[in-house]
This record gives sequence, C-alpha cells and structure tokens, in this order.
Amino acid sequence: MQPQLITLDLDHTLWDTDPVIIAAEQATYDWIAQHCPVAIEFYTLEALRQYKNTIAECYPQWRHQVSKLRIEVLRRVFLQAGLQETAAADFAEQAFAVFYHARSQVTLFDGALQALQQLSENAPLVAVTNGNADLSLIGIEPLFAGHLSAEKVGAAKPDPTMFEQAMAQHGVTATQCVHVGDHQEQDVVAAKRLGMKTVWVNLSDAAWTHTECEPDQEINHLSQLPAAIASL
Repeated sequence: MQPQLITLDLDHTLWDTDPVIIAAEQATYDWIAQHCPVAIEFYTLEALRQYKNTIAECYPQWRHQVSKLRIEVLRRVFLQAGLQETAAADFAEQAFAVFYHARSQVTLFDGALQALQQLSENAPLVAVTNGNADLSLIGIEPLFAGHLSAEKVGAAKPDPTMFEQAMAQHGVTATQCVHVGDHQEQDVVAAKRLGMKTVWVNLSDAAWTHTECEPDQEINHLSQLPAAIASL
C-alpha cells in the first residue's frame, strides 16, 4: 500500500515519555524552589503530582487540556503560597514554560528518525497526540505536514476528531490512510473504527487484548515501520 496520509501518535510511540515527564516535573519543582521557595513548604514533588491528579478528577472537562491543567495547578499553588492573583498567574506561566521545554527533551527510540525520514518522502505525516510535546523543540517538525493535539481540537483519542481533521485537511479518505501508534484503544481501535489501516507499535511485546479488531500490522522496532506500511 502507498498511503496518501500517515498519522502518527507521539508519546510512547516515537519516544519513552515517562522519564521525560518525571524530569520535567523535577525541573519545574526546582524552579519553584528557587523563585518562590515558600510554595514548596506546602508540597513535596510527589504531593504536587497528587494535587494535579486531584484537580484533574475534579475538572474532567480539562482531561484533554493537559497544558491548561498544569498551569491551573501551578497557579493554585502560588496562590496558596500567598501570591496575589496577577503574580500567581505570571509565576504559573513561567513555571510551565520550564516544564514545557523540559518535556520536549525526548530521546527518540532507535530507528524512529530514520523511519520518519523515509516515510515523509512518500506521504505527508501528521502527528495526532493527546499530549503536548513540541515538535520544533524536539527537532523533527520539518518531517511533519501537520500536528494535531487533543488541546487543539478539543477532544482526546479515542474520539475520532483528530483523525477526521487530519483527513479533511489533506483531502483523503480513511481507506487511503495509515495510523501508527502504541495504544490499543486510543490508536489502533480508534483508527480501525474509521476504516483506517493501522500499525501497532508494540515495543514491549504486550499481548493484544481487544476482541473488536486487530491491528493490520504489528512491529516491535521502529526500523520495521516503513516495510510494515508498504506491506499493507
């Protein structure tokens, strides 16, 4: 198959996200300790993580607005530390900028860059992600023809909105598209429901657990991706 559009998930598909988030949260906490030390009297780093989870549970409408959620959590922390509204909002934006930069200091999985370079020569690549990674900071933005996120479209995968917008922007139908991702429900099942071909990036050799459908191809190393798409 020669697809007319390839959509790709980012986090856990092209890089390992968990250690990056941990490091970004630590960098943010260190910034707070330096610029507003009274704030860390209220929260350890782990307590701050738990506070974020609590706010997320209280405001489910923010579940796809990951940047807004973090900024709001930081704003509340600075308010609790005694800052006035304007100062708290300003400090929250500055602290989030530290997080956002560190959050994009990812290490691509082996074979990812070469696969992206090869695929981008034959079809437009569009990132579709529930996260907030910055492709320009990562250094791979030139390889992508588009970047859609849950925050931008107002809905997180497995909602079909991102896929539908990507196809509409490029004037293609689902049968002309391939989606690549690691998450069984948010990536493979969501794309299959629309009629897209799918490649499951299964780097951990997990068992497929969905009875509704199966991926069209499965890979355990990103160097296999171009061949997997070509064989569809």
